[in-house]
Amino acid sequence: PKVAMCLSNLAGIYQVNEKNIEALDCLQKALSIRQHHLPADHPDMADTHNNIGILYWSLDKADTALEHYNLSVKIKQKCLPANHPDIAMTLSNMSLIYEQKGEFNQALLHLQSAANIYRQTLNPSHPHMRQVERLMQRVSSKLK
Repeated sequence: PKVAMCLSNLAGIYQVNEKNIEALDCLQKALSIRQHHLPADHPDMADTHNNIGILYWSLDKADTALEHYNLSVKIKQKCLPANHPDIAMTLSNMSLIYEQKGEFNQALLHLQSAANIYRQTLNPSHPHMRQVERLMQRVSSKLK
């Protein structure tokens, strides 16, 4: 697992330097290691899937990104409290893909779920809460 953590950190460095293919390669190796050494519902598995989703989205592979986001949410729902902000963050990420695909109802559902979690855990003026509210307004306007 320490090697997987180092690979994940290296992926972050690659990502900051806009070397997303290299970052994705590191995260896929980290995921493989974690799959062999950690339980399927370990929080590190959720984080790795979330980060892989981010990279696939940046590489214009929306459907593959959604697959990893879905895996991330399922794991987070098992290992974290139901109102954990990390779940909301992944739901919000998913909404952006649905919006990009023109699936505005799905985008809005994911944003509403994220907002419900944030309302339970964050101050109304928190940047994440405000961002989700802006996104809900934007997506809602596309439904009209």
